[in-house]
Amino acid sequence: MTLVHWPSLPAVLPQSSVRFQEQQNMQNSSLGLVSFEDVAVNFTWEEWQDLDDAQRTLYRVVMLETYSSLVSLGHCIPKPEVIVKLEQGAEPWTVEEPLEQSLP
Repeated sequence: MTLVHWPSLPAVLPQSSVRFQEQQNMQNSSLGLVSFEDVAVNFTWEEWQDLDDAQRTLYRVVMLETYSSLVSLGHCIPKPEVIVKLEQGAEPWTVEEPLEQSLP
């Protein structure tokens, strides 16, 4: 095995290099696992009605592919309800809880 010897860095780095290193450190420290909920898009019934067939098809393809990608990366997560619905060909919209209304 051949070892490569890199010359040592100068004691003072240019300001842009320091900023780049700080950004890299911040990104590395904030990296964590991405959950399906982090990337999922949910629609209400009203929003789903506004989509045309091509948009609905694209949504199905993207959501199923996203879930498949996360599972292939080793995420052991229960199958989200929206994925079950999409696999069954059902509409994936969610029901919003009605706001509590107080009587006068």
